[in-house]
Amino acid sequence: MATDSPTYTLTERTDLLGYVPYLLGFHPADSIVVLGLAERRICVAARTDLGQPRGVTVRQLSRLLAAAGRRRAAITSVMLVGYGPDTSAAQTTRDVADALDARGYHVREVLLHFGDRYRCLQCDDCTPPGGAPFDLSTTAAAAIATYEGLVAQPDRASVEQLVRPVGGLAAIAMTQAVDRAELRLTALLGDGAAALDHTDPDRPGTARQGEGTADERLVRAGTAAVDDALRIAAAGGRLDDDEAAWLTVLLLDLRCRDHAWQHSDAEPWQLDLWLDLTRRGEPALLAPMASLLAWCAWRSGQGVLAGAALQRALAADPAYSLAHLLTEALEQGVSPGSLGPWPAL
Repeated sequence: MATDSPTYTLTERTDLLGYVPYLLGFHPADSIVVLGLAERRICVAARTDLGQPRGVTVRQLSRLLAAAGRRRAAITSVMLVGYGPDTSAAQTTRDVADALDARGYHVREVLLHFGDRYRCLQCDDCTPPGGAPFDLSTTAAAAIATYEGLVAQPDRASVEQLVRPVGGLAAIAMTQAVDRAELRLTALLGDGAAALDHTDPDRPGTARQGEGTADERLVRAGTAAVDDALRIAAAGGRLDDDEAAWLTVLLLDLRCRDHAWQHSDAEPWQLDLWLDLTRRGEPALLAPMASLLAWCAWRSGQGVLAGAALQRALAADPAYSLAHLLTEALEQGVSPGSLGPWPAL
């Protein structure tokens, strides 16, 4: 993933090790993590499985570093951290570092993190043979990352679990709410007789009986539903089942989806809104919410969460264009900061 995290100086190896989980969004295990630097700034953080063939790892990381460099300042140096308890982890990390060096990347650091210790893999005397003690919770980097609101899940599986659908009675309640929302939408498109107890006739942009064509009523209702959802989420609230179902039904219209997209970015409450709706959404209606979650996660620097959301979006609708667009951005290492905010509307 590309990273645009808050700027501060890492002066110790322990700070670097303490910050890596917050760059990734989880604590890696059995992994090789590469950090790509433009001058002295970390611009890319990426992880690969320790056990995959070295050639595959080197090709993946090289493509990612090159793609990131084409979109912003060139990546001129790298730091690598291997995660694993055995000697093969150290050797694999060294081999990947040597391969990247051969491709023209200056290797600043090569470290191995195992348990509560770490050691340098570039020399034999700067850390003890058994490794130096390391407590992530006491590092300045971890303290700053926490202060900035960054979160590191226990492992990658924990991140992927965040987007799993709700089950049990909550799922049944949402199915029933979607049935009601679809009846309401049929009424709205048929003769404009939207359920007025769900609207405010004094609010501009709210659907009223018989007002405009069916298409105009749909867009107006979708815009109002998005605005209401964002207002509730910004105030720390949560949509009830009927509000959530109505919004998810309307987001199937791309104009309504785009209105939500244009008003969503990196605010934590926006991510929470789309995460909640992704978990509660009916499978057939899921692609818009999961794609909006992926957008907010990517803009927040949470690439793993974005990837998990995109998997759910594409499982729901393999042809969903926004999900494909964001998947390409992740795979190409496009930095979230390479895009400015949406223009004021």
